[in-house]
Amino acid sequence: MLYISTRGAADGKTFADIAFEGFARDGGLYVPENYPKFSSEDLALLRGRDFPSVALEVLRRFWTQIPVPDLWGLCRDAWQPSNFGNGRDPFKAHDVAPIKWLHDGVGLYELSNGPTLTFDDFSLQFLKRLHAKHLGTEPENITLLGATTGDMGASAEYAFGDRKDTRVVMLSPKDRMSKFQSAQLYSNKDENVLNLEVEGTFDDCQELVYKLLEDEEFRKANKLGAVNSYLWARIAVQVACYFYAYIQATGAQNEQVVFCVPGGNFGNAFAGYVARAMGLPILRILVATNENDAMDRFLRTGVYSPRPASETIATSSPSMDISRAANFERFLFEVLGRNGVRVKELMKDLEEKGSFELTQQEFSKVRRSGLAAGTSNHANRLEIIESLNIEYATTIDPHTADCLYTGVYLHPVGVKTICFETVQAVKFPKMTMQATGKTVPLPPAFSDIFEREQRKTTVAVDEARIREAVAAFASKPWA
Repeated sequence: MLYISTRGAADGKTFADIAFEGFARDGGLYVPENYPKFSSEDLALLRGRDFPSVALEVLRRFWTQIPVPDLWGLCRDAWQPSNFGNGRDPFKAHDVAPIKWLHDGVGLYELSNGPTLTFDDFSLQFLKRLHAKHLGTEPENITLLGATTGDMGASAEYAFGDRKDTRVVMLSPKDRMSKFQSAQLYSNKDENVLNLEVEGTFDDCQELVYKLLEDEEFRKANKLGAVNSYLWARIAVQVACYFYAYIQATGAQNEQVVFCVPGGNFGNAFAGYVARAMGLPILRILVATNENDAMDRFLRTGVYSPRPASETIATSSPSMDISRAANFERFLFEVLGRNGVRVKELMKDLEEKGSFELTQQEFSKVRRSGLAAGTSNHANRLEIIESLNIEYATTIDPHTADCLYTGVYLHPVGVKTICFETVQAVKFPKMTMQATGKTVPLPPAFSDIFEREQRKTTVAVDEARIREAVAAFASKPWA
């Protein structure tokens, strides 16, 4: 299996080669040259297996160059139950991603039980071990550059923060995270971590990262790699999450299910599209958005018109305060028949005009893609958080509330609907208190989270200043 760009380039690169490479040479994103298929018999063989075993079966089809025993070692070590011990049910401590069933066939898929209480731990614990083996073409010593709304940054810094061959530079938006998220991110003490607090929005941070990584001369001179959700390796792990949820939720090979995922950077939604293309019986993928609803509007109209970064709304589900979704280009590439020329045209319109509109024929393909969307607001989030607390003695975060709101109100009757829980409620105490009148106890590992010393450098939305800071940090002598 080799990888091609959404804008047409084919560089003959493998899974390991692009593990930390955010963009292809033509500016596009990497996708596999084809999607391997799972038959009903293949799905039957997954039943009764744990997450590492299921992930192995998915990943070995995307990474055909690695010996299966070596890949199994990476999967086994990344997804040890001891790494994902923050679940609700102590009797399911052996399961890294259990489903909690609610009413009417709606399930809450716990993907935030990892060491930093976010679903990013699934892919970053795997990438940490991949880089430790130096299996691709990336430099042995690498500086990973990313933008975060809070959770991914903390997960990346936890994964790579103690390594001698890796540095992490993370851009985050000032005053756009919860108190817990800020404390968790900025209290990292590892000397190979640099946190840049940007006086702007997440979209500003992401755009700055794009510019630095797309500058090939700058990237190579400073041995930079990407760590955000547009890495194909991270998408592939999320595809495995869909397969694992499916075998938990169903008893028959052809039973169809619905998934509902937070919109965010569209990585989870696109992973669902891929799982469906690989043969997983998914009836529909519901993409939940908050007040930053560009994706909802696109899936309803065919017009993609994200707000400018300066107009991105600060909401009570801040990790979804993203106007321009990084992985959306991959979805366009697939629904437009893998037409890289057309994708390039649309991306140019987006850069120059701030929006684009599909033709009627193109939009009809989107309507048949299996993706639909819903949107919710602050009051809706409070309603769902309160409802789950009363009915199930279960506390959820505002992003999961967005997801459940869409999932509960849009799922087809009689079809199991699995809603992704991608971060834990303890990170959003104000929302929990407002909705339920209760606080969520801090886990033992975070009992002193608000007392920890924080380290960060505050910078303006200034590309030259940030280039200077990244270059200075990346060029320090390696130990």
